[in-house]
Amino acid sequence: MYCVAVLDSGNFVLSLCRALEKKGYVFEVISTPCQIAKGGCGYCLRFPEKYKDLVINEGFANLTPVREIYRVVNEVTKNRYVRIY
Repeated sequence: MYCVAVLDSGNFVLSLCRALEKKGYVFEVISTPCQIAKGGCGYCLRFPEKYKDLVINEGFANLTPVREIYRVVNEVTKNRYVRIY
């Protein structure tokens, strides 16, 4: 199952993604789904749920704190997003 992490800006998302890539993790930067976008940042980080704690800890370590994390639940016609952090 996948999750998406929402940060305060698109630059924070790219910075966190680069920091994780340096440690050997390859995650994807995607457009923030309209169901969870609250204006502002248009990008979020998509990653497997088992790396949730890593993403949170790495965000704090790089001064790019994660604002919210949503679990992506696949449904018949569209995805549903459940806030888990």
